[in-house]
Amino acid sequence: MKKIALVFFANYSKSWVDSGNLAQLSTESELSIYANQDLVEQIERLGLNLRTFVIPELETSRVTKIFQLVSLINRRKISPSFNFRLKRLVFGELRLFPNGATLQIVVQSFFYNLRRFINFVINHPIESISFFPPFGIKLESLLRKEFSRISVRKFVGFESMENFDLVLMPSAAIEDRIYEFIEFLKQCATPSAICIENWDNLTSKSILISQPDFVFVMGNFCKSHGARIQSLQESQIIVAGLPRFNPYRNILNYYNQRSKGKLFRILYLGFSVPHNEKNLIAQLIALIDQSVLKGKYEFVYKPHPVRQPRFFESLTIPHNVRIIDKNPDLSGFSAIPAIDDNHFQEILKSDLVISTPTSMTIETLLLGVPTIIDATDDGIHRTTSRKSLSAYLHLSDLRNIDGLVFGETAEDLFKEILDHYLGVSPSIRPSIENLIEFRNPSYASHIINLVNTM
Repeated sequence: MKKIALVFFANYSKSWVDSGNLAQLSTESELSIYANQDLVEQIERLGLNLRTFVIPELETSRVTKIFQLVSLINRRKISPSFNFRLKRLVFGELRLFPNGATLQIVVQSFFYNLRRFINFVINHPIESISFFPPFGIKLESLLRKEFSRISVRKFVGFESMENFDLVLMPSAAIEDRIYEFIEFLKQCATPSAICIENWDNLTSKSILISQPDFVFVMGNFCKSHGARIQSLQESQIIVAGLPRFNPYRNILNYYNQRSKGKLFRILYLGFSVPHNEKNLIAQLIALIDQSVLKGKYEFVYKPHPVRQPRFFESLTIPHNVRIIDKNPDLSGFSAIPAIDDNHFQEILKSDLVISTPTSMTIETLLLGVPTIIDATDDGIHRTTSRKSLSAYLHLSDLRNIDGLVFGETAEDLFKEILDHYLGVSPSIRPSIENLIEFRNPSYASHIINLVNTM
C-alpha cells in the first residue's frame, strides 16, 4: 500500500475524524498522522491502524505573514475577491457612507474608516508601501528569498518525509505554516497536497506563495477559479468535495422522508460576516403576521457559529423566534457544529430555509430542502449578503445555479415564503453538480485514487 502522511497544523477533527475519512485512509494506505498532542491523543483512542507523531510548537513567522499579504496586494487585480478582502482589511466592515444614515452615524462611520486606515498603515508599514507597484514587486522578491530560508530552517529537525508517496495538509485559511512546510517538502522532493477545508480559499484568502503538487477543492467552480487565479495547472486541482461534508454522500439513503410538523417551519441561517440579519428577521415576522400565515408558522433562527460583531443591529429579536444557540465555550473552526443526526434533523424538519450565502446553503441543497438565498442589503456594512454575493467569486457562483431563488428585499423573501406555504412555488431542485462533488463514495476515495496513480 502507498504511504501517506496527514499533517495537521490545526484541529480539523470534524473533517477527518468524525467524518470517517481518517478511518478509510487507515485501511487503504500506510497512514501516518502528524498533529499536536491533544489531537494525537484523540486519534490514538480510535484504535486505527496508523502511526502518530506529535508536532512541536512552531512559532509564527512575521516574514511569511508579510510575504502573504504583499503577494495578495500585488495581485489584487486578478480577483475581485482579493480587492474586497483588502478593502475590508484596510477600512473595516462599516461603509464610509451608510445608506439613509443620520448625521451622527455618517460622522461615526467616517472616523471608523479613518481610524482603521491609520491603524493599518501603522501596523503594516511594509504592506502599505506595497500598494505602489514598483515597491511591491521588489519587496515580494526580497521576501521570497527570506521566506525560503526560514521555511527550510524551521523544519530542519522534523521527522524525515522522504519515504512518503504523498503528504496531505488540511487547511481552512491556508495558514503560514502550510506554505513553509510545502517549501520544506520541496527540498526533499516529497509530493504534497493541500486539502481545502472550505470553498473560498483559492479566490479570496491568499495567493499560494508556495505551490503544492496538488490541491483538493470542493467543486468544478473552485477548480476553474484555482486555475485562473492561482496559476495552477488543471491537472494539479482535484475536485473532491469537502472533507467535513463526507457524511452527506450517503445521507439520503437514511433520510428519504422529511417529517412534517403541524406548523409551517421556516429556518433562517445567519451570516458569519457583518450583516444585520436580526433587523431583517423582524421585518419578515411583521410581514408574516399580517398574512394568512399568522399563527400557522414556526420561525427558527440559527446564527452562524463564528458570527462577527455588527454595527447598528437590533439588540432584540421578535419573541416568537426560536434561536439555536451555539456552544459559548467554542470559537473558530471548533465552533462549527458536528454533522450528526441532530444537525440533519434541524434542517430536514424545515419546510423552507432562508440562508445567507454560507456553506450551510450547500448543506440544505444537498438535503433537498427548499432554499431561498438572502440577498438583501442592510445599507450599513460592506459585507452584507448582497454585497458579498457580488464581491466574492465563490459566492457569485451561486448565481450560476439554475433554479436557485434569491430574495433581494424583505418583501421578496416574504413573497417566496407565502408561495411555498400556499404550494404555488415551482418545485425545481437546483443542480449543484458544479458547486460540490458528492457523487463519489467518499472524500478519501479521491485521495486514494490520486496516490495510486503516482
